Amino acid sequence: MQTLIKKQLKNWAISCASLVALTCVAPANAQTLEFASVFPESDFSSLSVKHWTEGVTKATDGRIKFRIHWSGSLVGNKMVDAMRDGVVDAALSFTPYVSGEIIDLAGFDVPFSFPLDPKGLGAFNREVLPLIDKIYEKRGSRAVSAPPSLLPDPITCRDRFLSGPEQWKGVKLRTAGRWQAETIKRWGGSPVVFAPAELYNALDLGTVNCTLMIYSGILSLKLYEPAKFITRIDHSIAFATINISNDRWKRLSEADRAIMLKVGQETMDWGLIAYTQGYEQTMKTLGERGAKFCVPKQAEFDRLVAAATDVFDKEISPKTSADGTRIIDVIKRYRPQVLARPQVGDISECP
Repeated sequence: MQTLIKKQLKNWAISCASLVALTCVAPANAQTLEFASVFPESDFSSLSVKHWTEGVTKATDGRIKFRIHWSGSLVGNKMVDAMRDGVVDAALSFTPYVSGEIIDLAGFDVPFSFPLDPKGLGAFNREVLPLIDKIYEKRGSRAVSAPPSLLPDPITCRDRFLSGPEQWKGVKLRTAGRWQAETIKRWGGSPVVFAPAELYNALDLGTVNCTLMIYSGILSLKLYEPAKFITRIDHSIAFATINISNDRWKRLSEADRAIMLKVGQETMDWGLIAYTQGYEQTMKTLGERGAKFCVPKQAEFDRLVAAATDVFDKEISPKTSADGTRIIDVIKRYRPQVLARPQVGDISECP
């Protein structure tokens, strides 16, 4: 294969050199897509982004390439609007950034909504992907893959473990969106919503006491420096998909669309292996860098789950359209599989 490619490049170079009045150009269908991600390149979620983009580039023999903008550097967390408006062609999209407006996606953002074990997560992601795609299409993009890009979500604080109702009093806690905020109120805290890029300074300065943030985000954003106390409730918190703007999707050939979907499925399968390894390695690395862990007692877990269920049943389920109801039906079938207490890493019980 390498010999063939070299031969093709050599022939192309000779042809270019022989042209005097014409400019040598790349293949007619060559294109570079602008891709946006809110997390830095060092984050776990970026592994799925790279696997998919590189897989598409390889499968198209280099015709389709991607220019990736990390850390929200191009559009912040407004990926879905940016795809609709033609600012970017593709993005790693997260439901909390749009579910305040698109309530049909809100069910994903309530803690403990879906399983995080590899088998359960893989089955869940495959089942909900076409339902999510239908919703996003109405907003300007197509969901082509749902890789497990988000590790479990604990509560990370600068000065305490949140091991019971008393410890929650007076806590200001950063969340990623409306439905997480509704849950935090029921847990006993005061929610504050702002972008991840501001979180390190907010914790360092004491603007907030704590945050909901996935383990990989704690590591890649170095939140373990200002906030070392991690209360391990390890729940699902949001849903990630790789999306292509409707405009770009319509301009792709049927063959290239098929490639993107095929690589999307492969990325989902590959991602489950990376997820297991990433979870274990991230926990180990955080411990080595000074993070402290504890797991709340069962009674506290039960209280947190009941409060999350209240948000789900009272704030979301009655307000969704038929599209959202289909997602909720899937969530309800999988929710009994959710394991609240973590099984990986330091599982010492909170005092």
